[in-house]
Amino acid sequence: MDIGCRSGLLSMMSIEAGAIKVIAMGNTESADIVRKAITNSEKEDIFEFVKGDIAQIILPCGLKKVDIIVSEWIGHSIFVESLFKEVIFARDKWLVKGGHIIPNVAQLFVCGISDHPRESIEVNILSQTDYPGKSYMVKEPVCLIEDYVNRDELITEKFLLKTIDLCTAKISDENFRIPFKLRGLKDSPLGALALYSDVGFCRPKCELRRLFSTSPKKPRTYVKQTIIFVDDPVEVTKYELLEGVLGMYYNPEEHREVEYSLSFPRFEREYSVSESNSKGCAEVSESDFEPKGDVDLSEIKESSR
Repeated sequence: MDIGCRSGLLSMMSIEAGAIKVIAMGNTESADIVRKAITNSEKEDIFEFVKGDIAQIILPCGLKKVDIIVSEWIGHSIFVESLFKEVIFARDKWLVKGGHIIPNVAQLFVCGISDHPRESIEVNILSQTDYPGKSYMVKEPVCLIEDYVNRDELITEKFLLKTIDLCTAKISDENFRIPFKLRGLKDSPLGALALYSDVGFCRPKCELRRLFSTSPKKPRTYVKQTIIFVDDPVEVTKYELLEGVLGMYYNPEEHREVEYSLSFPRFEREYSVSESNSKGCAEVSESDFEPKGDVDLSEIKESSR
């Protein structure tokens, strides 16, 4: 089962790996590309696209369960514009006991960066409660963006904020407030914090393999880093620890909107920004994410039988 069918690539890989049936839901255009690629071939009947809301979908061919769920579910900071909730729903409803989710592990990291290009936008400073229908527009610098961070902007080491394993995760995992410590790499004012993720796959009692990373030290991917700007002076000193607290919260008014909070107790600074649209693996070290070779989907398929 391909949740989202965002690019269609995972559906195609599943077909090529020998899946008996591939059921996709989500992106109709990508599904059409997959369908055209296998038209007039012996694999034509393998792919099935199901339209509709995931909560109302009925699996085709009388199927009740699936062996494997694949999904390009990851978003900025893991949860922004992600399919986290959809994959959890599909896991609880359709995945067989002992089935696999690919990829299933994501780690969220934070690091400090120096100056980064920052745009300004026009905002209405008049409260619509007190001044309905009226506006007074002023330019203010953005608090948060998605962008690519250059390696030379890094001024601290990274810190692991959170590990998510879709095999055991709960919806509530996207709400958290976690203290962090960043060790300085150089003396520099802190311009912003950058959030990025490593994504991998782990089978029970097996090594975890990193599939890709959105780290500024790695080649760029379609997922950018999330940058939270710091307005007031926060100084980073080489080798010393900068302590802070970062929170991320789901906004129930918007399905994929995330709100952030950030504070530096030592500097008595606290920020709050929001963004809309813009058991085996619970403890994973960085070395666990070093590639151990490509993931063989056919091998995974055999082990699920």
